Amino acid sequence: MSQENNQLVGFNRVVVIGEVSSPPVSRDLADGSVVTTFDVVSQTEVGRVSVPVSVNGVPSFLDVGVSVCIAGFVRRRFFKAGVSVASRTEIVANVIAPSRRKAQVRKALQMVVDDLSELLDA
Repeated sequence: MSQENNQLVGFNRVVVIGEVSSPPVSRDLADGSVVTTFDVVSQTEVGRVSVPVSVNGVPSFLDVGVSVCIAGFVRRRFFKAGVSVASRTEIVANVIAPSRRKAQVRKALQMVVDDLSELLDA
């Protein structure tokens, strides 16, 4: 992370708290790793917002309706769709904590705050 002319540059962190709204789908990648994707829906002042999420591995507690806290970053991913190229903007989760586990949620939020504090103090 860097600073230029006292402006914040290069900070990409996001926190979403909501319910899992689609069944998690796991895919085996060519390199042998597994990626799981699902959607999370949050209620905001402008209505319900659905956000696609991806995470490395297969979290065991993810089911439709489970309330979660996601901490991660936003990425736009490009992929082939037939003969054309398509894209998808998604959250890449570093941490997924069940909302009922308050200590895990606090730890996820503190990681984001620590990252921002480090950037501001640089």
